[in-house]
Amino acid sequence: MSVKLIASDLDATFLKSDKTFNEPLFQQVLDQLHAQGGQFIVATGNHVQKVQDYFKNFKGQYQLIANNGAEVILDGELKHVWSVPNEALAVIDNLADKFTESLQLGVSFVAARRAYMILKQPNDEYLSWAHTYFENLTIIESVDEITEPILKISLVLPQLEYEFMREAKTVLGNKVHVTTSGYGAIDIVNPDVNKANALSYIAETLEIAPEEIMAFGDGLNDLEMLEYVGQPVAMTNADEELFKHDFAISVADNDHDGVLRTILEKI
Repeated sequence: MSVKLIASDLDATFLKSDKTFNEPLFQQVLDQLHAQGGQFIVATGNHVQKVQDYFKNFKGQYQLIANNGAEVILDGELKHVWSVPNEALAVIDNLADKFTESLQLGVSFVAARRAYMILKQPNDEYLSWAHTYFENLTIIESVDEITEPILKISLVLPQLEYEFMREAKTVLGNKVHVTTSGYGAIDIVNPDVNKANALSYIAETLEIAPEEIMAFGDGLNDLEMLEYVGQPVAMTNADEELFKHDFAISVADNDHDGVLRTILEKI
């Protein structure tokens, strides 16, 4: 069956370890895909501005699922948003206090066009990086200072992410969706938010069947998306959990253009 949509995660999937990608090869893929009537979708936990920075040379040539599915942008317009229940903000902030010694920097609360952070382990190097990663980052003392819908709560907890995830799920139950993109990074989003639901929204809008969609991922936050599409591909460098599923494997890892080379082999 022909491929009409191709969705790809970014970090450790489409992007190399240095956060770059093979731009000439990507343009070749886009040209070939568009010639066949297909479209490329960036499906990431990153916020919108960060993606636009990565793809500044490809404006108008891709669709976007941001913040792990909390935002869907089609043809440059925000079409759908799912926010985190307000009560979850303080719960996660308080739970993070139990893990302060292992927590990397603090807890981030990502809104549509800005982000807030409560520092738990101040670190100038990490904070400088956070200001480049999050759009319009503001340091706050309490979640009471947040007055707009939050799309995603994020924190980095190396080695203890699964323990934190278990506790968060125990406390909040089905009020939120808790996932990880690997490497200690944890995201808490609306219970209806995942990349699969966002991709389904796009597919239904464009009247495209799951069987006509290919998707690439490396982490557990990609699992629902890979299970949803008819042509799922796990990266060779993926989380071991993904190899337990019946997914195809990319022809190379993220540092060797694995997504782009696999696409060219399959289309």
